[in-house]
Amino acid sequence: MLPVPQPTATGPMRSTNPARRVLIVEDELLVAWHLESPSREQKLEVCGLVPDGDGAIEQAIDLDVDLILMDIRLAGRMDGIEAARRIRELRKTPIIFITAHGDPATRERIEQALPGTPVLAKPITADGLKDAITAVMK
Repeated sequence: MLPVPQPTATGPMRSTNPARRVLIVEDELLVAWHLESPSREQKLEVCGLVPDGDGAIEQAIDLDVDLILMDIRLAGRMDGIEAARRIRELRKTPIIFITAHGDPATRERIEQALPGTPVLAKPITADGLKDAITAVMK
């Protein structure tokens, strides 16, 4: 994993790489690592891995990310749906939910909080992730 850039006094630090930046919000490290490879294949710079909602909100802003891959069940008290809702209040960053919890009630919560946000069921495929990234990054 690449080192995470630290914010500076003049704003978030961006690498010299022109790639779009993705933040992976996932509390299971092996799953987060599994998401890194197809993200890089899509020419995205993985700028952070975060296990909880509070960290996701902070890092989405501090790292000036262009895309967020968000699990729903996270470490800590806040779930991914609430974290995504709070991020969207602050920025228009595209979000893709990646979850093992795609039951109707969860999907309804997502639709109420963030209408039209893509939801991929675990285990995801590289092609499924590629298609979702292409769709939200237009």
